[in-house]
Amino acid sequence: MRYTIILTLALIFFIEAEAMSILGIGKTCVFSAVKVHLLHNGEPVSNTKVQRRWDWNTPSSDESVTDDDGYVLFPAVFESSVSRLLPIELVITQRLSVKIDGEEKILWTNAKREPKENVEYAGAKFDVVCELNNEEILIEDYGSLMLTICKLKNGE
Repeated sequence: MRYTIILTLALIFFIEAEAMSILGIGKTCVFSAVKVHLLHNGEPVSNTKVQRRWDWNTPSSDESVTDDDGYVLFPAVFESSVSRLLPIELVITQRLSVKIDGEEKILWTNAKREPKENVEYAGAKFDVVCELNNEEILIEDYGSLMLTICKLKNGE
């Protein structure tokens, strides 16, 4: 009897998880699409690996290489979780970094607190210029503390 109950609960959970992924319930943008223009002393930094990391339920990452003009693009990343159905606070840690001369340089770090895309900058596209010589600044304008050397393309 006990095994029947456990098997039934496991089956219900599996069916609900599958239905959630099919229906998009619990779908969360864990990292919006990103466009980075990487510069050093005002010059493009080409052919350099940029890493994007996020941690919601499990740590994850991807990476891409800057083009000849110093640009790198990342698509939006979406994940689904049953935890979104629970009355708990959403916190997704996010980070962009690059390795220069063997040293990791953090370009941007944030704690995302909303499930929608493009909320990192309050609805603006995540299109930034990152000058490696910039000092880190703390930005408190977007609902979370953001530490970055980057600036939005529109000058903010």
